[in-house]
Amino acid sequence: MADKKENLVKYGEVVAKCWEDEAYRKRFLEDPEGVLDEAGFVLEEGVTYKIIEQPKLVKYLVLPHAEAKEAVQDIAKNFLNQVEKRDLVIPGGTEVRIIQNTDDTRYMILPASPKTLTKAELAIAAGGDKQYVNTNFHLNAEMEVNVVEAVDLATSAQAAAEVSVVAVAVGVLV
Repeated sequence: MADKKENLVKYGEVVAKCWEDEAYRKRFLEDPEGVLDEAGFVLEEGVTYKIIEQPKLVKYLVLPHAEAKEAVQDIAKNFLNQVEKRDLVIPGGTEVRIIQNTDDTRYMILPASPKTLTKAELAIAAGGDKQYVNTNFHLNAEMEVNVVEAVDLATSAQAAAEVSVVAVAVGVLV
């Protein structure tokens, strides 16, 4: 259990560094095991780690390789809770993709940097199209699918902590 918590913190630190350093991000994508090992992440023996870059309006849910039933039930409960609040479960323009770890492969999600802007955010910054502005605020207000939107984070340290929470919520390291 201690390894999982420590791994979450270490992974959050790696993600934050990827957001700040393009060369580090590229190296992480090419050699995830090497970068994770350097960061003090406890690697599972005989397991290959694959990094999936997550665009802002795409949310990945990673199912564990074993005991996936519980993870699927948790996801379903979260969706049902959203439906009880409002009929819109997944905001317009957002995709949810589900992948599953295998016995010998662990998928890890690299969220988009909070510095990366979507078309809607670019339009707001440029003072453009009012429709984009309304859509953007609607998306942020509706984004409660148990996934943290990195745009709302103030600092890289906060980002690392939030990424760790997301990892726990969707079983990235299970």
